[in-house]
Amino acid sequence: MENPTFTMSQELLDEINSHLSYGDNRSAWVRDAIQMKLDVLDEIDDQKDTTDEERREFVREAVKDALQD
Repeated sequence: MENPTFTMSQELLDEINSHLSYGDNRSAWVRDAIQMKLDVLDEIDDQKDTTDEERREFVREAVKDALQD
């Protein structure tokens, strides 16, 4: 199987880079981000009738709530 190749906006690339430190592996970071989204989607499977933005907002609010506890 071929490894995927994809493009992203410069803005998204800059945001990713802002989370990296010297020696960090951007490919590993992106793989982890993809895995995290897949894990979250498995957990909120009943939210299929919502948009990606609605799901992102749901997750952001859930994380904020969890951090306030």
